This record gives sequence, C-alpha cells and structure tokens, in this order.
Amino acid sequence: MKLEKHPFIQSISEGRRDAILGQVELLKIKQGDTIFREGSRSDSLYVILEGLVAFTKVRPDGPNQSVSTSGEGSFFGEVGVFTGEQRALDARAKSDCTLGRIPENTVKKIIEDAAPQKKILDSVIKHLKSTTSLYIEEVTRKEKLALVGTMISSILHDFKNPFSIISLGSHIIQQRQGENDPTTAKICTDIEAQIRRMLDMANDLAAFARGGGEIEIAHITMGQLFEHFRELNAPFFQHNDVTVEMHPNNVSLQADASKLLRVLQNLVGNAIDAIHQTEKPGTIAITAIDKGDTIHLSISDNGPGIPDKIQSRFFEPFVTFDKSGGTGLGTAIVRSIVDAHHGNIIFATSSSGTTFTIQFPKEHKNSLGQPVTSACRQQTSHKTLTSSPPQSTDDSVWTGH
Repeated sequence: MKLEKHPFIQSISEGRRDAILGQVELLKIKQGDTIFREGSRSDSLYVILEGLVAFTKVRPDGPNQSVSTSGEGSFFGEVGVFTGEQRALDARAKSDCTLGRIPENTVKKIIEDAAPQKKILDSVIKHLKSTTSLYIEEVTRKEKLALVGTMISSILHDFKNPFSIISLGSHIIQQRQGENDPTTAKICTDIEAQIRRMLDMANDLAAFARGGGEIEIAHITMGQLFEHFRELNAPFFQHNDVTVEMHPNNVSLQADASKLLRVLQNLVGNAIDAIHQTEKPGTIAITAIDKGDTIHLSISDNGPGIPDKIQSRFFEPFVTFDKSGGTGLGTAIVRSIVDAHHGNIIFATSSSGTTFTIQFPKEHKNSLGQPVTSACRQQTSHKTLTSSPPQSTDDSVWTGH
C-alpha cells in the first residue's frame, strides 16, 4: 500500500495532506524486530503499509502476554501521543513490515482543529488502557490458579499412598503399644491429626483454585477450637520471643471447625513472621466475643504493621511482600473461608501492630430460612477475589504485617 492511499492519511483534509506526507518517515522493519517497548516515550504514530505487527504486555510473573495484532491499513501508537503517557504495550514486527512513522508534533497538528473530539478520544483511550491492564492481570491470575489446581491434584494423588502407609503404621503402633504407653498413644494421635491437617490444607487450596468448595457446619465451642489449635500448632506456643494468648470467653457458634483452624493458622503464622522482623518480644492475642446474633473473632499483634503498598490488595490472590516461599494464596483463602461462612473480615494496622476482626453469624440457616440444628454441608463458590478492607508457614504470602 502506498503511503498516500493509507486510510489514516486519506482522512486528513486535502489542504493539509501534502504537508503532512512530507513529514512521514518510511521504515522497513524485519520480522521479529522491536518497534517500541512498553514504558518508552510516546513520540510518534505509525501507519502500517505492509505486514503484521503484534502487541504484547509484560506480565507480573515475567513472560509477555499477547494482546492483539494489526495489519495493513491500520495504525498504532496514538494512545501515548494523545495522552502524553509512556507506551502501554510492546510492539514487534510479526512479519516483514513497511511502516510510516508520523512524529508526535505532526500528529498533534492533524487533530488541533478538533479539540472537543480529542477530549472524548482521550477519555476513551484512558479507559481502554485501564481495561488492558485489568485483562492482563485477570489472565495471569486465572492461569496461576489453574496451575495451582493441577499441581495440588497431582500432589494429592502422589501423597495418597504414603499418607495411607503412615496412617496405617501409626494405627498399628497405637494398637500394640497404646494401652501400656500413653506417650506413644499421644504421638500416634498427633500423627493422624497432622495427616488430616495436611490433606485438608491441600483440599482447601485445590477447592480455591477451582473456584468453589464445601463447608461442613456444626456446633463448635471456641474453647475446644482454641485448644485444638494449640495442639496442632505447638511450635507457635514455644517461641521464646512471641507469646500467644487465647481468650475463648465461653463463646460458641455454628461453623466449620477445620476451616476456622485454617484461618487461625494463616493469621497467627503471619503475625509470628512479622514480629520476628522487629527483633523485639511479641504478643499475639486471639479473642472471641459473643455479640448476640454474631460472633467477633479478633487476632491482634504488636508487629510492624501491614505495608501501605499492599493494604488495598491484601486479600487478592498472589499478593506477596518480602516472601521468598509460599503460594501467595494464604490471605485469599482466609477471605474465601470467611465469605463461605457469610462473614466479614477487616483489619486495622499501624506501625505498632495489626488487628484482624472477623464477624461470623452465630447460627446458619438453610434454604428455607430455618436455623441449622445439626451438622450439614453447604456448597460454596467464589469469584476471583479483589481487594477489601495471613496462613501457616506452609503457604503464607507475607511476612511483614
């Protein structure tokens, strides 16, 4: 296609067209060559006379995400020129290309007689740019969740036999030695409990990746829940520099005990990691309060507080801060568990500490609005989580709260 026949050039009034054509630079671009990079200065608009151009955006996890392609008769690069912002995408020749490069000043002259239209166009462009960023984030999140789900399913399959053998061995030892040796019986019981805990954690992660899960509602007391939490997480209570206090206050409610244990493991584990960064003695207080129709569960610490830059996205999947290990899903799973119980979670944080407050309904109701009086299962689902005003050390996502 000849430059003067390009639709963009044809849209310019005849009186100005010849002057504009004299300012266009013709470029021959080889397949695979970069035309401009994301983040570079927006100094020109390009018209495509021959070939195909591909546009990609750098993903948070490294590799580029393909966004779109443009061919002969199209033009690109106008977004940054109109808005004055840096390039939002990478542009690369997908085939040998012939381009016309129109400098920034020339582009502005072309549209200077259409100020109202330019304002409308600026608004549309900014919206599209924001939409592109959200699209990339959503694609990345979905791909990560799919990968996590596949990985956990594989792990559960591979661990099934070893866990069965360990459980069987523990059961045999307990049968043979348990009656005469209380210590051995206690160790075997702990082994069984930790196996169930690992399986529950893996199943929770797999269910989150699938976008749904199941909770089993039953009557529980916070006193028993806290004591079970202490038994399963003995190392939390053996730190010389961190004291974990628990105040059940004779509170009871209808909930899934295993899921609430998961919430406590997440938040307390993160709090301990955060306190360790301060190099000062720490205190974590877990308190249950009966508010009538609702139960408030608070987890407070005297750590350094949640960093400002992650507070607005704290419960999103894969949000992390100064953490080399973990899946990045701990806080998102906490939020999904609270949502499954029709509850709410908020936090207050400062440089002197953080307090999470979780509000649960005291009683659950069935589809007819009647109170649930015995153990039952409820199927739950969730959408990809967004921000809202942590996870045991196995997959916690953050160490600086």
